[in-house]
Order: sequence, then structure tokens, then C-alpha cells
Amino acid sequence: MNSIALIPYAPLPADHGGKAETWKMLQCLRELGSCTILSARRRPVGMGWTPETVAEVENLGFRTAFREDEEPRRFRPGRAWGLAYGAGCKAARLERAFGHANPYHRCAFDPAWIARRSESADLAVFAYSFWAGFPAACPKVVLLLDVWSDYMWGGRKRETQDLKTADLVIVISKQEERSLHERGITRTLWSPPFVAAQELPDSERIGLLGSANAFNREGLRWLGPGLSAAPIQVFGRLAAFAAGPGFEPVGRYADARDPYRACGIILMTTAAGMGVQIKSIEALAAGRAIVARRGAMRGIPPGDGAWIEVDTPEEMRTAARRLQQDAAARRAQMEAAREYYRRHLDVVRLREELKTALRRTAGQP
Repeated sequence: MNSIALIPYAPLPADHGGKAETWKMLQCLRELGSCTILSARRRPVGMGWTPETVAEVENLGFRTAFREDEEPRRFRPGRAWGLAYGAGCKAARLERAFGHANPYHRCAFDPAWIARRSESADLAVFAYSFWAGFPAACPKVVLLLDVWSDYMWGGRKRETQDLKTADLVIVISKQEERSLHERGITRTLWSPPFVAAQELPDSERIGLLGSANAFNREGLRWLGPGLSAAPIQVFGRLAAFAAGPGFEPVGRYADARDPYRACGIILMTTAAGMGVQIKSIEALAAGRAIVARRGAMRGIPPGDGAWIEVDTPEEMRTAARRLQQDAAARRAQMEAAREYYRRHLDVVRLREELKTALRRTAGQP
């Protein structure tokens, strides 16, 4: 199968959720045949394409083609307006102004260039919904990292119209898939982040991890004080905000598995935001006992006991202390997490389901 993939920036290093999902898709496309990555070397949207990154991606078997190398050199008013719009909104901290209709993303690529590139392809994959309406001469797949209009301002009607032109829309959140179905977009596939299972020893330590984004900071404020008798270890940049009593700031860690090796009990306090929390899937894949604020385990199928869901900080602290003191209860909760992972999140099965859907959409056996 010959595919093209339109992506906004370099996928490596895959150091945040958007890059990780893009790289997951690219790897599956490469396993199915040849794949040409279409992107931009500089803004709007383009970044991270150093000569070393280009060489690394091409050494892994991908072809690359860049907007700047293939477009005629001329002034593009729409792109200039998009750059000005993006700079103004960032300066004013209007992050929610980057909805589906925003010119920064919509004007970043020439639809005619993508259409020409698709003429020799069996499948075109667009990694951002902003470009879902671009015409393609072959079947078209949209990788929906988030349903932007559920959070951003503007463009909901156009977003729906554009997504309806896709032959397949891939979502990472079950909630967002239901939202699309309500809009009449039914050709969808749920494909959550791929996280390999881990076999880790039991631990009675309690952990909390996350970046320093606004949603995670709100979750930390919601929790309030930690546990003086058994301090909560805080991993990642969120640790800088956990200076109060009952916390043990750890900060950055070298290996993604480190927090789960150290802590057998994981707290999930972040209930706001879009999509799926990758940390929730990591904790399930690691077989940890999870205590989650209601809404924190969003985007995946119901837990049915795979985690403990609470409504108040007091309930979270009580549940965490009980798991810490009762080894049998903790290990039972760990096994429930492992079983949930095997049933819903097994990476081998999810990878095959995604590749099968891509082949089917391209009309390949």
C-alpha cells in the first residue's frame, strides 16, 4: 500500500501526546507499505524538522516532502493573515481561539498540493482535523487528536462538514466518538494510545504524576493537602507545585516506567481537558491500583471496578490509605487493572485493528 500522511511538525522525538499518536499512525502506515510524509519546515505549523530529524525519519523507511520545497515562491495573503492571527492570539493568551476555522492552521497548506500528491497514493491520512476538508484523489483518513470544537471557539459547523468528507475518522476518546456519532459522523474507529503492558512488583507507595499544565495544577489544588503519614510522591513538572505538607516532590524522571515502578498506588486528579489522559492508560498497563477523581478516566470504556472512582479529596485520601494499609485489597485492585488492560487496551490487538481499518479503507486485502 502506498500512502501519504500530512502532519503539522516533526513527529520525533515523540515527547507529547500529539506527537506520540502521529508517530503511532506513521509506524502502522510504514508497516503496510511505503509512506510519504508531507509537512512544513517552518511556521505556520512547521517546526522540529532539523537535518538530523529528517535523516532519522528517512532512515526508518519514510519519504519526506516539504511545503517550502514544492510550492512556488510567492506571497500568500491567507498564510500571512494566519501567522498574524496566531501571533496575536498567543500574545493575548487566547488559546481557545484556535478552533476549526482559525486561519493559522487552515491556511498552512495548499489543498491543491495535497490533492496532487494524493493522485499516486492508495490512502491519504491527515493528522489534524483542520485539514479534513482537503480534497484527495484516494480514500481519506483523518486522525482526530481532539474534537477541537468541544473546547475551542469557532468552526463547529464547518468541522462537522469537513469530517463527513472523510472515509474514516480515527479517534482516541470514546466520549469524542459518541459526540461525532451524534453529529452524523459514523465512519469512525476508536484507537487509544498504544502502551505496552508491564509486569511490576507490588509497592505500597502512593504516586501522582503529570506536567505543569493548567488542568493538572487544578487537580493538585482540588486534592489539597497530601498524606503526612505516607507522603505522596509527585513526578514530572507538577512536582514544582506540590510543596505543601504530605507531598514528596520527585520531579523529572528518565524512564516513563519509573513512577509506576516506585508506586503501586496512583492518584488521578485531573478531571478537565480533552481526549484521553495517557497517564490513565499507562497506569492500567502497569497494573497499578488507581484512585481516580470522577472524570479523570475519561475517553476509555467504563471501568467496572478496574479503578476506584471518588467525588471528593477526602474520599481519595481515605481510599489511598486503605489500599496502602491493606495489601490484599491493593493486589486485588492491581489485578483488576491488568484485566481491564487485557480486555480493552492490549497494544497488540489495537495495532492490528488499526492496520486492518487502514487496509480496508484503502480497499486493500
